[in-house]
Amino acid sequence: MRTFAKLAFLLISFSVLGCGSTSNRLSDGSMVGVMTTQELPAVVIDGKPQRLAPGARIVGANNSSITPNQVPANSKVRYRVDTSGLITHVWLLPADR
Repeated sequence: MRTFAKLAFLLISFSVLGCGSTSNRLSDGSMVGVMTTQELPAVVIDGKPQRLAPGARIVGANNSSITPNQVPANSKVRYRVDTSGLITHVWLLPADR
């Protein structure tokens, strides 16, 4: 019975902590996805509508800031979301990643 209780505890712990699930979240809290810009501040990442935060930064491949209208459709990106769910930072990734 003790072995079953330990196994049940481990399974519940993994599911609560998210260790057993797949995620696009990186260790620094950012996430990876495919982004297409819409009419500001709207963007679509992985098919889900999202919003850019006021003052959100988008950084291109050469580490320079770019405007949302310069982002190609279906671009691979790394992005960070604040506590209210708005996107604060976007980094364009090379197409081969």
